[in-house]
Amino acid sequence: MLPIIDRYILWEVTKSFFAIMTVLMLIVVTHSYIDILQDAAAGLIGNDAMVRLLGLEVLQVLGPVIPPTFFFAILYSLGRMYRDSEMTALAAGGVGLRRIYRAFALVAIPVALLVAWLTLDLVPWVNASKAEIMDRQKDESAELGMAVAGRFNEFSKGGLVFYVEKMSDDKQRMRNVFVQNRQHGKLGLITAAEGYHYTEPDSGDRYLVLLHGHRYEGEPGNNGSYTVGDFAKYAILIDQGDQEAGQLPTKALPTSRLIGSDDIHYISELEFRLMFPVAVLVFTIISVPLSKSMPREGIYGRLVLALMFYIVFINLQAVSGSWMISGATPVWMGRWWVQPFMLLLGGCVMLYKSPRLLRVLTGRLRGGKV
Repeated sequence: MLPIIDRYILWEVTKSFFAIMTVLMLIVVTHSYIDILQDAAAGLIGNDAMVRLLGLEVLQVLGPVIPPTFFFAILYSLGRMYRDSEMTALAAGGVGLRRIYRAFALVAIPVALLVAWLTLDLVPWVNASKAEIMDRQKDESAELGMAVAGRFNEFSKGGLVFYVEKMSDDKQRMRNVFVQNRQHGKLGLITAAEGYHYTEPDSGDRYLVLLHGHRYEGEPGNNGSYTVGDFAKYAILIDQGDQEAGQLPTKALPTSRLIGSDDIHYISELEFRLMFPVAVLVFTIISVPLSKSMPREGIYGRLVLALMFYIVFINLQAVSGSWMISGATPVWMGRWWVQPFMLLLGGCVMLYKSPRLLRVLTGRLRGGKV
């Protein structure tokens, strides 16, 4: 059974954690949902894949969102306790920083292990599942299988617009097709009695094949430039085949594939995944001294400072990967320097905010009396 003080501190942090987590997840999931809707409107994904992709997005962001949420929760909870003089009362009762850190360690270590499982195991599986869904969307429909009969359908980011009066149940054969596409700067209009989509086995190129129709090509506003032709069979290139289709991106590879690899990209990805669980411990160490404030001092300034800290951390994550791959930083250093740098930055801010502590440390270094 935990002491009552430990339980009280952890309960306050837990309440703040779930409140902040709910807000951050709503923001992130809403942004992801907008991106998925845009892809669906552009014809890149079908309606049936939207729900699955959204569910995968929720699982994907859990690992990266938990470290800042835990960081903000500690700052908010301890900041409120400082403001309400609760920390002063605890200090008077003999509860020091060591006791506070012990209470947070009881939850920080399990949270770090949870984040490690999310980023090392779950997130790669999510990325692989998303890649599989996107590949299946291309393979099954060749972009056209998601078309709906009886309305205008737009694909290839507006480069192809067509209308189908009727479509077979398997969406392989179309009847009474109207197509508008642009080739070599000229607008083409095509009408055909029927059509189907075809994939070249060797190259993987995808075509819309039209049968028994007419083609009109020219520049709008210039009647003299139009040409009219009849055809028995006409093929329109929809999408060029991807020779690397089916190959998983690095972020979707299982962690077991990355361990022991000599590929610099694999090493960078592995260290990136490990940065999040380590960040939980680093942010826990930083958050306790940063949360210290005067009894009547507001706590929102501390939250803004925490947000700035996390923005610095996110940017250093991206920069460290670029520097590592480009050779700007040695391989042995990798991306590990980000965590000590954040600890050093937190220490500098703590000394700046606590002049008395700075004087004490300076006095000890000079051999003076405290």
